[in-house]
Amino acid sequence: MKGIFHIILTMLTVLLILAPQTNSLLTLESLPAVLLLLLGAFIGSLTPDIDKGKDAAIYHSEIPGAGGKKFHLTPMFGYSIYYTCYKPLQLIFRIIFGKKIYAIHGHRELPHSPIGILLISVLLTLYIWLICFALSFVPYLAFLNNNYLIYLFGAAFLLGCFLHLIEDTCDNSGIHYFYPFSFSRLRGTIKGDGTDINPTVYAVILLFAAVIIFSLTILGFIPAQFAYPLSLLVPIVLWVIFLRVSGVPAKKAIRE
Repeated sequence: MKGIFHIILTMLTVLLILAPQTNSLLTLESLPAVLLLLLGAFIGSLTPDIDKGKDAAIYHSEIPGAGGKKFHLTPMFGYSIYYTCYKPLQLIFRIIFGKKIYAIHGHRELPHSPIGILLISVLLTLYIWLICFALSFVPYLAFLNNNYLIYLFGAAFLLGCFLHLIEDTCDNSGIHYFYPFSFSRLRGTIKGDGTDINPTVYAVILLFAAVIIFSLTILGFIPAQFAYPLSLLVPIVLWVIFLRVSGVPAKKAIRE
C-alpha cells in the first residue's frame, strides 16, 4: 500500500480512538501527550517500509500527497531506526535463522511482522529512554528521567506500526504474521499500487465515524464511562469490516 494511504488510514484510526475522550484531552496539560501520541503513530505508520529501500517515505522529509510540504523529523527517525534498530535485529535474525529471513518476492520481511515491529518498538523506546536519562542530568531537565511520555510515544509508535501491518494485510501482497517461522502470507485483494478505491473509501468512513463520535462527545451524549470502550470497540469493528471487504483471507499461501 502507498505511503500516503498508510499515513491517512493510521492517523484517522488514531483520531477515532481519541474521539470519545475529547473532553478529557482538550486541556493544556494533555497537549504534550496528544502531540507525542500523534507523532509516534505517524512515524510508526511509515516505519515497516524501512526494508523497502531508500525510496520509502520514511527516508524523506517530503510528506506523501501533501503538496510538497516537508516534515524533517521523518528522515531523522527513518535513518536512526534503520541503523540502530532494523540492521542489528536483521543481523541477529540472520545468524539465528539464516537466509530464509529474506523475502523471495517483495520487501516485506522483518519490519513487516508482529515480532519485528515489537522488537523495533522496544529498542527505539529504550534508546529514547537512555537519551532522556542522560539529558536529565542537565539543569532543569530532570523531569525527563523515566518520564511517562517516553512510554506513551513508544506505545503510539507500536500502534502505528501495527496499523501499517493491518493495512498491508488488505492488499494482494499481504503480511507474514508468523515470520520467521512461517512464510504464508495473510492477504486481501486490494491492489497496492494506489489505483484501488477501497483505501479512500475506508478513510472517508473512518473520518465520518471520528467526526460523529467527536460531536456526540462534545455535546455530552457519550457518558464518560463509555469513552474507553468506544475507543477500542469502534476502530476494531470498522477494521474487521475493512479486512473482510478487502477479501481477507485471499487464497494464496506460498513462500514469498
